[in-house]
Amino acid sequence: MSSSPPAWRTRVFWTRIGLAVSAAWIGFVLWKTGSDPSHPWFNYIFIVPLVAWIVGLLVAEAVKRALPPE
Repeated sequence: MSSSPPAWRTRVFWTRIGLAVSAAWIGFVLWKTGSDPSHPWFNYIFIVPLVAWIVGLLVAEAVKRALPPE
């Protein structure tokens, strides 16, 4: 009998977390800069979420390899 993994171990859960955090970051930068593209923080509006997604994918792969096979 196979049981489904806990919700926090599913790809959908972490994808939704990533989308929410990315949207929060973009909203924060827009709020903090007043939507002014010449503000220094505006340079990082897309770089920070992109780096976070890449790091998240690397961590997910490392965790996947560390877990015992099902």
